[in-house]
Amino acid sequence: MGADPPRLAGRERELAALSHELDAVLRREARTVVLRGEPGIGKTALMSAACRAVEGRAIILSARNLPLTTRVPNLAVRSLLAQAEGVPDDAAVRSPVPVRLDTAVQRLLDERPVVIAMDDLQWADSSTLDALMFLAGGAEDRPLGVIATVRSGNAREVDRWCADLLRLPGTRSLEVGALDRLGVRDLLAGLLDETPHETLVTDVLSRTGGNPYHARLLVEGLDPAALAAPTTAADLDSALLQSWSQMPERTRELTVMLAIHGKPVRPAGLAEIHAAWRDTWRDLRPAIAVRVLDQDSEGRVWFHHPLIAELLVASVPEVERRERHAVLARSTALAIESGLDGADVLVDLADHLAAAGDAAACIVASRRAIEALEGVDDATRLRLARRNAELAGAAPDVDRMDELAVLAAWADAAAAVAEDEDEYAAVSALLDRVDRDADPVATAELLLRRQRLQFRIGGELNTVANAKEILEYASSDVNGRQYALALGDLAHAENLEGDPACIAHAAQALELARRIDDGEALAYALAAAGQVAATTRDLAAATRLAEETFAVAIPGRHFWPAALASFWVAYSMPGYRQAATRLRELREILVEAGAPHRVTTAMAVTEAASWLTIGEVGGVGSALRFVRTEHPPDFVDLSLRGVAARLAAYQGRVEEAEAELQRARERFPTVPSYVVPARAVAEGATMIAAGEPEAALAVLGPAIEAYTGTHATEWLVPLAARAHADLIDAARDRRESPGRALDDLEAFREAHPRVLPRRMGTSYPRDLVALDALYDAEVARSRDDDEAFERWSAAADACAAAELAWEEAYACRRGAERGLVRDHGSRSKAVALLRRGAAIAERTQSEGLAAELESLAAWSRVRLHPDGAVDDDEVSDFPLTRRERELLPYIVDGRTYAEIAALLTISEKTVSSHISNLLRKTGAANRVDLARMVQRRERSA
Repeated sequence: MGADPPRLAGRERELAALSHELDAVLRREARTVVLRGEPGIGKTALMSAACRAVEGRAIILSARNLPLTTRVPNLAVRSLLAQAEGVPDDAAVRSPVPVRLDTAVQRLLDERPVVIAMDDLQWADSSTLDALMFLAGGAEDRPLGVIATVRSGNAREVDRWCADLLRLPGTRSLEVGALDRLGVRDLLAGLLDETPHETLVTDVLSRTGGNPYHARLLVEGLDPAALAAPTTAADLDSALLQSWSQMPERTRELTVMLAIHGKPVRPAGLAEIHAAWRDTWRDLRPAIAVRVLDQDSEGRVWFHHPLIAELLVASVPEVERRERHAVLARSTALAIESGLDGADVLVDLADHLAAAGDAAACIVASRRAIEALEGVDDATRLRLARRNAELAGAAPDVDRMDELAVLAAWADAAAAVAEDEDEYAAVSALLDRVDRDADPVATAELLLRRQRLQFRIGGELNTVANAKEILEYASSDVNGRQYALALGDLAHAENLEGDPACIAHAAQALELARRIDDGEALAYALAAAGQVAATTRDLAAATRLAEETFAVAIPGRHFWPAALASFWVAYSMPGYRQAATRLRELREILVEAGAPHRVTTAMAVTEAASWLTIGEVGGVGSALRFVRTEHPPDFVDLSLRGVAARLAAYQGRVEEAEAELQRARERFPTVPSYVVPARAVAEGATMIAAGEPEAALAVLGPAIEAYTGTHATEWLVPLAARAHADLIDAARDRRESPGRALDDLEAFREAHPRVLPRRMGTSYPRDLVALDALYDAEVARSRDDDEAFERWSAAADACAAAELAWEEAYACRRGAERGLVRDHGSRSKAVALLRRGAAIAERTQSEGLAAELESLAAWSRVRLHPDGAVDDDEVSDFPLTRRERELLPYIVDGRTYAEIAALLTISEKTVSSHISNLLRKTGAANRVDLARMVQRRERSA
């Protein structure tokens, strides 16, 4: 019953449903479940996992049916009998097999519940089916579970059997469908042992249709850094084409032509296009019977697995493929002339012309198709427009004006589906060809469009200098929409650079947009005004302007300014929890309004970052799952990996954090300046969690020196101070002088006396207070100041006020360590910090931090929970005597020799002797060093 765990990725819902049925069996309720699905979909792995979960509590009997050319009666049942009776089944036919099997199973039921797992029921003979039916029809109160897997589209005999079975009490059918995007992503992560590229996830999903077995074969041996799956895989090709190769020759030829045609069609529709397809329905039936082809509810046929079409097309030589496409193009054109109409036929014609190599004719046909598709199928419009642009650039007979029209069509088609990379390429090409002096307004519009797209694809933010250049072009019409848009963009850029002129320009943009009554200009002007209001902390105005932005943007489908407004209204909330909640609400509004996924993912990843800050792990996971339901845009993917890495690092899953960051480095070797702080924070936190403070400083230092004032800059200095402090502690633990490391920290403190606030937007004032308190505490730790405990206590309270959950837990841990090990008069306060940090660690699922706090509690004889106790046997792995162990809590508590002697009823000289032995055995320099050093040893064990 073994199965490879990665194959269960994405099957949580089905596994839970099956486990629920088996739980009923353990409660003495009979259950029968039929798992249905196509080959390779994961039925057997699912059944195996459910059975493994009840091993020890139930007796598992398993058997499988085989695809034998000659049916062997009761083949699988013989296997069950051998397991149930414990002897070889040499006389299985002496009594009715169903009765014998039921009797054998009943004997086992007297001991424990029984689960029978029967695989590949589609190959079972009628005797086996009768035996299973007999079992399923038994008493309802006996603890017997029967699970059977069967392929979809199986023989009629099994179909009828399943229909009869489901009429019995306690029976159900569970459909095991294809994996969705998240399921494929999890599957690949398990198979590759690393987080896959989102482009690889997209490729595998589209080519395998979410079939786990096919995905497994497709990526076998693949480099985890690959962006796409290989074009072929021998085992997969063989598995897919096995049924196809056994079909009649005429059927195989027709399926090849269907693959070259490239899309689902009705057989009658094929006959209308080309005479060679006449009377094809009879010849296609064998392909449908073996599920090489499927027929949908509208009568169209297409390949059951998309990869089959891909393989069949690849099997035809390129020259022959061109010839066949040319024939199909001529036939389609004749059919159109004869009255066959519809946008889909025009698309077919354009596709065949492109594949046949007729660029000029393809451009003409594609234009007709694009016009017919407007508002119907924007994704196909984009594909045709993109191809036209490529063909126009390479075709010598396309004049300049015609090329501009082709590029404009490409840009508009990309905008309709929010494909920013495509639109950016099209707009850039148009800017290369426009006469800027002759048409300054058109130039301003293109420059504005490109600047916004540049940000959305992960480029640099707009600068004041660039915004002023655009405004200069737009100023040839100071009452036009381009001028209003340019004013809004200038206000946005000025606000980011701290220029107070942003207030006046935002107001001018808003006044002009209202006057000319242009929806897009008004939406962007409102978003810019809201940003300025949020930055100046006019929170009521920021909220009001954001709500107005949504009211204007949604009816006009101007979704990006609505997304921008959502960010600023989030910054206007009093704290991270309110910000995350509001972002989720606004995201749901845009989803309901039909906003593209790439727009709403930008909101979701910002929401995830807010949930992360306050330690709401469930909120982070929910927001990131939303992002990953489709392929996110690059700039969202970059942010997503940073959030995922920080979450993993905070929870102690360092390898996972490093894998996320490695993928980010591979995909984005360089990042825009405003992303540098956030990326450095994610990398620095991960390196500190990995015990590599020097590497953390190598990342954090340059980010601090290149201070941009953008998102996450306020976290850089406290993280760097923590790395410095870790280096100083490491030197002390090695009994080395920390002089150089201390000098480095003092120089850092002099250069950066406080944390670095944001200029883009604003930092929450409470954040700055909390992060400065953390900074002060790290410096006190490094200097070994007497006031270190109070510093950590103050930092923990400040972080709690700012909702910085991870930092609060960390401050609690440091404060408890200092109070329990060093500052002996602070024990009660230290214990409170210890328990407080442990509660946060449990809530945030921070296993590493929880282990550190548990170790500290054990050494300090502190009960973390009212009903819990510390195991005295776990205080140390040093070879200490019983009396030496008795002394340890008193040493940690700071008791004097006289106090210890009185408590243990021994002499002060004996106490002194024991402490000397403890110092010698542990190598500690003194009692304070002993407590700190042994605790670290326990923590790293």
